[in-house]
Amino acid sequence: MNPGTSTNLGMMAAVALAGMGTPASATGPSHDDPSETRSYIFSYLVLDEPEKLSQEEMGEAMQGHFANMGDMADAGDLLIAGPLADPRIDETYRGIFVFSTDDIGEGRALVATDPDVKAGVFKPELYVISCDEPLGELTRLEREYEQRRLDDPDIPDEWVGRMFVLAIGPGDEEFEHTEAVLIDATMDRVDDNEDEVRQLLWLDASDVEEARSKLKAEHLDAWSFYGWYGSPCVAELKDIN
Repeated sequence: MNPGTSTNLGMMAAVALAGMGTPASATGPSHDDPSETRSYIFSYLVLDEPEKLSQEEMGEAMQGHFANMGDMADAGDLLIAGPLADPRIDETYRGIFVFSTDDIGEGRALVATDPDVKAGVFKPELYVISCDEPLGELTRLEREYEQRRLDDPDIPDEWVGRMFVLAIGPGDEEFEHTEAVLIDATMDRVDDNEDEVRQLLWLDASDVEEARSKLKAEHLDAWSFYGWYGSPCVAELKDIN
């Protein structure tokens, strides 16, 4: 393998993941009660050793990656997926999955079905997140979005995602729960007993600069930010009572 192969494959993985926000038709049932706190399994997808794969193997793994996401969305198992965007805290962190289950074993099993994880392109980093927002309603919102797209000739035929920002802060950091905060979750890393519980926010912002201006936190420097590209339906969660 020549010296440029690793770089090319890494770039290919990053570019392919940029389409990861495109959802399948999510047909799984919604079980969330908007009034109750629920837990879910959240996984970062972290670059592992993609340089071990040939270009052909990488292409096959990426095709399977998107098909598998569609299968998990159709089953109601995958609620949120999308690539992380610059600036990143760590360049090896490429995307996220949020699964409907709160069972760690089931979450491991679901992320293990991903062909890119099997091939060694990505490795998962799992967390349990808990929030009041009814994330299970995203399957219904996606169905309604898809139907509007099909019914309205003025809406583009192709699915179009949008940018959000993820903000991660200490568990005890105070902030104002403004309209910009779409999802307010706690996150606890699996397999790390010493890791402290953190806060994870989805912010209605198109870039980190806007997110920093909208996050009314006591100590803004205590927060880290990731750009994230995903379903516009995430912004509709705030309208569910």
